[in-house]
Amino acid sequence: MATESLAATTPALPAGLRDGVAARAAAVDAGAESPRRALEELASADLLALGAPGQAGTVADMAVVLADLAEVCLPTAFCAWGHRMAIEYLAPAGRPVVDDLLVMRRPGGSAMAAAFKAHLGLEPLPVTARREGDDLVLDGSIAWASNLHDDAVAVLAAGLEGGGEAIVALPIATPGVRVRPARGLLALDATASGGIRLEGVRVGTEAVYDEPLAAFVARVRRPFLVLQTAFCLGLARAALVAVESGLVGLGRELAEDAAALADTRDDVERRLSDLAERTDAPMRDVVSLRLDAAVLAREAVRVEAAVAGGRGYVGSSPTGRRLREAAFLPVQSPSEGQLRWELRQSA
Repeated sequence: MATESLAATTPALPAGLRDGVAARAAAVDAGAESPRRALEELASADLLALGAPGQAGTVADMAVVLADLAEVCLPTAFCAWGHRMAIEYLAPAGRPVVDDLLVMRRPGGSAMAAAFKAHLGLEPLPVTARREGDDLVLDGSIAWASNLHDDAVAVLAAGLEGGGEAIVALPIATPGVRVRPARGLLALDATASGGIRLEGVRVGTEAVYDEPLAAFVARVRRPFLVLQTAFCLGLARAALVAVESGLVGLGRELAEDAAALADTRDDVERRLSDLAERTDAPMRDVVSLRLDAAVLAREAVRVEAAVAGGRGYVGSSPTGRRLREAAFLPVQSPSEGQLRWELRQSA
């Protein structure tokens, strides 16, 4: 897949896979079916780890996949993003857990929101670690992570007693780990999301990666934000397709809004194509792109709802589903507030 395909109309996903995700979107939205099946299908099609260290393809290729997924089901794209980031975090060390993640033998989750905030000086790391022999013993909590299935691995950062940090690939089934499932979420009830409490959790050397937090963040944050941008873009695309079909009657009053949003979509696609390939671009540009993509998705869905009228207010409608999906984007870490704060700090 070429980078230019980010702005193309031909889907990157095999038709059968995409159609299956679309057919299950309502059930995923209702929390009745897990996106896990789609992740297994992506792995079978070699589309789950594109551009990860040591893997085929590019980050731009992975962005195409996530954008296409989000056009038909944002929660599925979100879960695929979390799993893909777990691979990004762990792949350079080449340990057996990565082999499991590559073929979706077990799901992976990104529990790194607090680590990125700690790196920015916004809050301390909420998980601490002390050494006991060759093991680390972990205590603390993670406020939010997803893909927290019983057989999952969540990747988090812990502050070491005496100074420094460690990256930990934590099996959720480890004794002392307690998941607090989040219920009643808009659009995300099927994503196995929730908080994690750790009390005296012992992990061996096979789960510990002695990478300083600053070096880790420098390595992973660019693909982290680029791939989030991709699923924001996918949601915006789907909403704008619906808008185009609704610009009749009184809907024509929103034609100028729709045209402006289409221009913004094209701009986001162009910048994403560029920044997905460049490792030398200022991080401010990536942060700005991520914010702009989330705002675009929110506004596109708002205009879709206005054009759809009462039909879009029905909870089971595609417009209703996208309204719930879009509501997640301002609060997903990094939140809209954090992104704006980062841009102000770097001005």
